[in-house]
Amino acid sequence: MVLWKGWGILTLIIPLIFSWSANFAFDSMYGDGFYQNSAWAMPLIIGLSSIPVGIIGYVLSKKPGRKLIDPETSEIIELKTTHTFFLIPMQYWSLIIVGICGWMYAANIGVIYQ
Repeated sequence: MVLWKGWGILTLIIPLIFSWSANFAFDSMYGDGFYQNSAWAMPLIIGLSSIPVGIIGYVLSKKPGRKLIDPETSEIIELKTTHTFFLIPMQYWSLIIVGICGWMYAANIGVIYQ
């Protein structure tokens, strides 16, 4: 099973980097455990990480591919690198990340699980 193609692994790496740096920053400013115990901090930071994931995915998907012409049929074929994570293009993961963050926040404030 292929988990990612091209630069699709950035879909996982970018939110992890955002989360680890925010964990360090919030815990150093507000005390140990603030980032993990706060209802809003983790969903907000991971939600903000969806912005670069979407932008990078969009830019990478717009790069032109290599065009080849079939000599027999004169059909033009474009060979293009895809950037996917779990078979979903990288730019669409930004929307999925926002949805996960909404679910995380709702669960943290007790709307979903009470």
